[in-house]
Amino acid sequence: MIILTAANSDKAKDDSGNLYRHFSFRGVIQATIDKAKECGYKSVVYDLGTLGIGEKFCIDDKTFSDKGYYEKEVHKGYKSKSLFKPEIMRMCMEENNDFMVYLDGDAQLCDSIDEVISTDYDIGVTLRELTEIESEWHKEHFDIVKYVNAGVIFCNSTPAAKSFLDVWKDTTELLGNDQMALNKLTCPDYYPEPYSILDIQGVRIKYFPCSKYNFYYFKQKLVSDIKIMHFKADVRHFYPFGLGKRLYCLFIIPVLNILRPIVKKVFFR
Repeated sequence: MIILTAANSDKAKDDSGNLYRHFSFRGVIQATIDKAKECGYKSVVYDLGTLGIGEKFCIDDKTFSDKGYYEKEVHKGYKSKSLFKPEIMRMCMEENNDFMVYLDGDAQLCDSIDEVISTDYDIGVTLRELTEIESEWHKEHFDIVKYVNAGVIFCNSTPAAKSFLDVWKDTTELLGNDQMALNKLTCPDYYPEPYSILDIQGVRIKYFPCSKYNFYYFKQKLVSDIKIMHFKADVRHFYPFGLGKRLYCLFIIPVLNILRPIVKKVFFR
């Protein structure tokens, strides 16, 4: 198994240019490398700028180099940050010809994922929780984010998977957003069942739950058996996820989630 990941720099900035103080792409990626080695997987890391580890991969876009996102906005205020993703996945697959798992640079491998290897699908994507689908933010950005989060992707080394990556690359360039393109190519008009497999344009797509393989629901709940954690922008402050933050998620978050609607009802009615 190949674990592929990439990042532009060690430190991350929000869309206003402010640094996330305690977050480190290198820290997340190094933890993934260490866990991959422990599990017997090969790691491939692409340095997209000044990350300082991995193979150099040049992104010819000044805004991305300077700010970590692309200038074009497909939805006002929504920044595209990973237009390179289909290209590096395709290149890695050609060079290694093995089962491949792509992780965003802020997604951390936490445990063995041997069970995702099977021959019944070509491309595996991670399915958002229904509670996320029902949020107001998600409804406002549905045309981009739909049902699948693009932070973790599984690829069998099949002709259909390779063809899919080529189509995804072209669609990403056309639409200006990798996540929007991925959802367009992998999602039916209805919410698919976790672990189900659909044949879409000759590509077998399998849907894995984000709650296990792309977990970023720190503000909602902490579940057992998390294999991959994703410290994406709105939950970046949960990194590093040590004992203190684990206890906070287990005991404080549930109380806050009970109190919030009560406070809102009392003070903002």
